[in-house]
Amino acid sequence: MNKGMIIALACCLVFAGSLAAQSSGEIYKVVDEDGNVTFTDQPPGDGAEPMDLPPLSVIESDIAVPAPTAPAAEEAQEPTVRELRRQYRDFRITQPQQEETFWGTANSVVVSWGSSQSIPPEFSARLYVDGEPQGVPGNGSMTLTLDRGEHQVYVELLDARKRQIIKTETITFFVKQHSAQFNRAVPTPRNNSR
Repeated sequence: MNKGMIIALACCLVFAGSLAAQSSGEIYKVVDEDGNVTFTDQPPGDGAEPMDLPPLSVIESDIAVPAPTAPAAEEAQEPTVRELRRQYRDFRITQPQQEETFWGTANSVVVSWGSSQSIPPEFSARLYVDGEPQGVPGNGSMTLTLDRGEHQVYVELLDARKRQIIKTETITFFVKQHSAQFNRAVPTPRNNSR
């Protein structure tokens, strides 16, 4: 127990003792057949003798016990998911564009996302590439190396407790590379008739 609790307990005992002394002034000790002890301010029967109690000890202290304070309203309430959705409603993928085709990029595509509102550092994002999640920062971009073909991406914004705040639209794009067979010289058949 700390000193503040001891002082508070002692004060309560002094106060309770003074109330009991003022109300009847006498305390009786009762022991039943099973040896259980009970203290009461009512005489348990005729001829009961009150107890002789020693005076209570009070210890003075210069330690101030602070009164409990309610937390500030803005600290006590963090924004709800609904409020955060409203705040970040413009969270979206900024690159690539819907149905964009990438040629000759060595299969690399940069995916960027963000919001006009600043995203706190404790927030994070989860980028999904063709349905597979990737852990990424809340506001930023990522370079992907993908096979040729059609791909889909979307991003979820997560708060500090990893609750999904908002999800972007799914963007479909295409990665294409020139074929080594494209524009290759094709041998022409010789005419052997002379």
